[in-house]
Amino acid sequence: NDDIVRFTNKLKNQEGRNIWLVGGGELLQSFVGKKLVDEIILTVAPTIIGKGIPLFKEGDYQLDLSLKGTRNFNQFVELHYGVRN
Repeated sequence: NDDIVRFTNKLKNQEGRNIWLVGGGELLQSFVGKKLVDEIILTVAPTIIGKGIPLFKEGDYQLDLSLKGTRNFNQFVELHYGVRN
């Protein structure tokens, strides 16, 4: 319920390393819209789902990404991107 920028800055000032955000497109868009995302890690599963919660919600934003690396876990592939400023 806190202001998203204040909440994120509060977390960044605490001891620890990364803030891991898990959720759907609406949650992600809240952080993307305030330019609070510096990395995106996508895991691709070999299943096609016709319905569900979109990862990226429609909106007036754009993220330019740079591939930092890939990993595979059995049948899954992880794509690690940095967000370009």
